[in-house]
Amino acid sequence: MRKKLHQLITGLRWRLLLLALLACAPLVGLTVHHASEERRRLVKEWTQRSQQMMELATREEGQVIGQTRQLLLALAESAPIRSGDRRDCKKLLDELFGSYPRYANLGVVKTNGIVLASARPLAEPANQTNRQYFRDALKSRAFAIANFQDEPAAGKPTVNFGYPVFDAADQVQAVVFAALDLDWVSRFESALPGQLPIGATWTEIDRNGKILVRYPAPEKWIGQPFAEKLLLKTAFTRNHGVVEALSVDGIPGYHAFATRRSLLVADDVVTILGSIPKQVLFAEADQRLSANLTGLGIATGVACLLGWFGSYLLVLRPVRTLVKSSARLATGEFSTRTGLAPRGDELGQLTRTFDEMAQALEQREGQRLAASHALQSSELRYRRLFEAAQDGILILNADTGQIEDVNPFLMDMLGYTREQLLGNKLWEIGPFKAAHAAQAELRELPREGCVRYDDLPLETRTGKSLSVEFVSNVYQVNGGKVIQCNIRNITERKRAEAKRKEFSRKLQVLSRRLVEAQETERRNIARELHDEIGQALTVMQLNLQAMLQSPDADGLTPRLNASLQVVDRVLEQVQDISLNLRPSVLDDLGLVAALRWYTERQAALGNLHIEFHADPLAQRLDPVIETECFRVAQEALTNVLRHAQAKTVTVELRSEAGQLHLRVRDDGVGFDVAADREKAVRGESLGLLSMEERAALAGGGLEYTSIVRQGTEVHAWFPLKWLTPTPGVEVA
Repeated sequence: MRKKLHQLITGLRWRLLLLALLACAPLVGLTVHHASEERRRLVKEWTQRSQQMMELATREEGQVIGQTRQLLLALAESAPIRSGDRRDCKKLLDELFGSYPRYANLGVVKTNGIVLASARPLAEPANQTNRQYFRDALKSRAFAIANFQDEPAAGKPTVNFGYPVFDAADQVQAVVFAALDLDWVSRFESALPGQLPIGATWTEIDRNGKILVRYPAPEKWIGQPFAEKLLLKTAFTRNHGVVEALSVDGIPGYHAFATRRSLLVADDVVTILGSIPKQVLFAEADQRLSANLTGLGIATGVACLLGWFGSYLLVLRPVRTLVKSSARLATGEFSTRTGLAPRGDELGQLTRTFDEMAQALEQREGQRLAASHALQSSELRYRRLFEAAQDGILILNADTGQIEDVNPFLMDMLGYTREQLLGNKLWEIGPFKAAHAAQAELRELPREGCVRYDDLPLETRTGKSLSVEFVSNVYQVNGGKVIQCNIRNITERKRAEAKRKEFSRKLQVLSRRLVEAQETERRNIARELHDEIGQALTVMQLNLQAMLQSPDADGLTPRLNASLQVVDRVLEQVQDISLNLRPSVLDDLGLVAALRWYTERQAALGNLHIEFHADPLAQRLDPVIETECFRVAQEALTNVLRHAQAKTVTVELRSEAGQLHLRVRDDGVGFDVAADREKAVRGESLGLLSMEERAALAGGGLEYTSIVRQGTEVHAWFPLKWLTPTPGVEVA
């Protein structure tokens, strides 16, 4: 009996029930944790509600102050107040006082502190000299705010505001003031009471512990000291947070507090949203926790009852059947099956696995044959690709380096048969034995695994020279390693590349000669304009002037003057065209002088502030370098005048590391470099491409840096080629 009881207690059924109970334990913990998280969420929401109400209080305070400032400004600018007539001032104040119930009083004070007029009688002495708002308004000559309840009016909690009144000489002649009734504003104009949760309070306290705002019943609390000292101490210690403390009635609850800046007091204000009891804040969370735990307990009990009676059908009977079937299988009966109906749980999977085990033994041979067929098909596909590839392919043994296979394309390329290649090492066959790298990387293929040559010279068996790309990689094949070498003939490609480079070189030489011819023609045309046409126009100008001085020219004077003006304009245009075609200063004085002259000329035309910096050059540069550098600067400065809308342009010419660097910077509107370059490629604008082409023809380069609305920099660089003097000719 005891043995059966022991087996029953330690049996699988009891263990299943214990497992069910243990499975419920995390649910209990999860339920308790969820309730705790919900409490923290409620406290966090309480803090967020406090922050929202503090922002609302800040906005309301700013609105009230702004409206009061507008009212006092209107009073200060009104004719009755500026006139200083007591009766008119009193009449205006009475009218406004009836329209603004938020104020406890409105008035005007002379600069000696005597009240000129007041909407309501003043209970305190009429002299306002010692009042804070009065002193601040006189001192700052602007809108002034007194501290909260520093100057009570008629026993009400108020804040006084002052604004100076100026006479025609801009001197302060009086101060208008308004006493804001905080009690009235709190009860009728504030939206804070409508935002308060049920049972909660909203309090604003200054650093002295005095209550500035309190909801509900503001008229009862404003101006009174805050009674909860411990909470007050904590709130002054930290800027914000949540405190669990006792309320005035001794009920534990949560208080959310934060600090904000107020214009109505001299220091920060502490706002407190609190006095909500814990049982009120956590009422719904506690109810849900109780309901969840009760439901979990009931579910656990039902689960234990169902588990006790259902464990036999669902677990014990299949397990016992599996034990018997396993014993029969151990005796060699491979046809044994459990005979159980298929199920989707773990026991069902176990029974299916057991039944499938014998069947798997029978199917293994068939699967092996199918795998062998698939491998043969894969090898056949690879062999077809290998044989038809248009690149040479070698397969090497990774351990010995011997050639194990070679495709027909490589044999045709090198002129060897398969028998001549198979079994040899790569660096031992003719083409690779003669290769420059045969004694280095090619011997290291089995160890390093990857070698690449972009241009490896080889010779075929017939002595024909080839240039090939060579790439080797290591692969895993049937548990071992092989090296596959891909060899591509690039001889024709290299020849085409050489022809392209030669064509590019010839094109560059032709372009350089065209530019030189263009510059020579420009020089000749500029000299012709200056020497021939310019001199002819000068002679015509002198003749016209001589005719004007003739005593017989009285009737022709208007026509002669008009003709002189035309000649002057044409002469000026001829000079400008001559300079733009080829400035003589570039040929006579060199690049630095020409750049300085052209920069100053463009600055005068565009009303620009120009900064020019240039390193001194030891001697004259090659004419091509001087011309192309000047033309790049000319185009860059022309673009600045046309498009940049700049105010300042900097031109630098520096000699750095054997190169001549030209930089043109402006502070204009900038441009999109990529977009403008695309337009230039389409032929819409040739300025960018022209500068790049000139720099390239001179053996240099050019780049642009531009930021929209910040400016542009054109940077060009040229080789420092010096002028080679002609024998017998002195170089300037």
